[in-house]
Amino acid sequence: MLKDDKFMKAVITGGGTGGHIYPALAIAEELKKRGWEILYLGSKQRMEAEIVPKTGCDFIGLSLRPLPRNISFKLFSFLFYNLKAFLKALKIIKSFKADFVIGTGGFVAGPVVLAGVMLGRKTIIHEQNAYPGITNKLLARFVNKVCLNFAESADYLKVNTQKVEITGNPVRPKIINTDRKKAYQSLNLNPELKTILITGGSLGAEIINQNIKELYQYALENEIQIIHLTGRKNYEKVKNNLKSSNLNLENPLIKVIDYLDEMEFALAAADLIISRAGATALAEITSCAKASILIPFAAAAENHQAVNAKTLAKKGAAAVIEESELSGELLLKKVIDIIEDEQKLQSMAAAAESMSQKNALKNIIKAIENLNKKNN
Repeated sequence: MLKDDKFMKAVITGGGTGGHIYPALAIAEELKKRGWEILYLGSKQRMEAEIVPKTGCDFIGLSLRPLPRNISFKLFSFLFYNLKAFLKALKIIKSFKADFVIGTGGFVAGPVVLAGVMLGRKTIIHEQNAYPGITNKLLARFVNKVCLNFAESADYLKVNTQKVEITGNPVRPKIINTDRKKAYQSLNLNPELKTILITGGSLGAEIINQNIKELYQYALENEIQIIHLTGRKNYEKVKNNLKSSNLNLENPLIKVIDYLDEMEFALAAADLIISRAGATALAEITSCAKASILIPFAAAAENHQAVNAKTLAKKGAAAVIEESELSGELLLKKVIDIIEDEQKLQSMAAAAESMSQKNALKNIIKAIENLNKKNN
């Protein structure tokens, strides 16, 4: 007998960066709408511990460590804390009586999803990037279903193709549906002026923050608004650097923000976005139909951000600057080329929209439902 959706329970996990957290929250929010009871397990030390409870989702934090890249004494710490987290996850999943355990990547997902496998729960992982992270590469062999954003990811997983499904990368509905007028009001922006959003992802990007003085000067001279999300650890440094360049941070054209919970407002208000090229960032950019300048993180595994960025560039949706080439002058040149050419700005936005995967969340929910039916 198929269990009624209203009585289904899922443990959801994923963390470390917004790229893992926000897809997990999109899935959690949609399942909650369908009557599911959701419990989110994340790291106590990472940003999910702050972000998830604010959404109203029940959250339990675990103490664990990432796998060290080199053999060192940190390996013993990793084994100790992660074994402890695994045992705690076993206890929580069992007492919560979860039907599903769903992971979206990040090192926290490893012990939690593995605990779900060991307890015989239905397990699903979602991989956002073209090159899978180490956690999902390991988990893929054991889970019931693997959902992918990029089809080429399957080549690296080496699992039965029957358990793989190409769903796209889920974006929270409020990212797609936010009214632009409401965004202007919330951020105190002038709707008559162009707006540039600078973001380095949920943790910020120091190299981007170091190359924006020329852009600020240009924006102030040409009445262009800037929303700059610096990341918390870089906030004071960015402000001090801008002040040292005699830039007036009290000017209403400038919004320097460490972290924004309502990212949907920044995305909705922007005409042009300067960003890293993580899969979740690109899913949000394309879903919101925005032109972008992408600066891939050079140290990303297998250079997957560069691959992501080139996908958009080939479609005419984005300009790309490699980290090794980045300078304030080049960034400003790219901005001027786009922001002062209305036809180009609109064509890039249209190209981005053509690449959006607005059905990704529905696809993942359908995969969950099908797995539920198959195993009942």
